[in-house]
Amino acid sequence: MVLQRTYHALHRQARRNLSDQDVHFVMQHGRWFRSAGVLHIFLGRRDIPNDRTIHKRFGRLEGTTLVVSEEGDSPVLVTAYRNRRGLKRIRSKDKYDRFE
Repeated sequence: MVLQRTYHALHRQARRNLSDQDVHFVMQHGRWFRSAGVLHIFLGRRDIPNDRTIHKRFGRLEGTTLVVSEEGDSPVLVTAYRNRRGLKRIRSKDKYDRFE
C-alpha cells in the first residue's frame, strides 16, 4: 500500500523517531479501527511478534497509533503518536457522520 504523508505527519514522524520501516511495521502488525471519520492503526504489546530479534528492534513501538485518512485516491497518513493506553480512547470516539 502506497501511503502519502501530510507535512504534519512528516513532522510528527520525525519528532517521534519513526522511520518508514517502523510505520510499515505498525501497519502490518497493528489493529485497525475506523472511528471519527479516519482509520486508526494501533500497535499494542500483544501485536508485536514474540520473536526476540523482532521485539528488540520494534518493541519501542508499543502504543504507536497511526491516523490515516482514506478520502481521495490513496490513503494519507495524517499524524502519528504514542500512547500505550490509547486503545480505550480510540474505541470510545464518536462515529463519524452518524445521526440519531
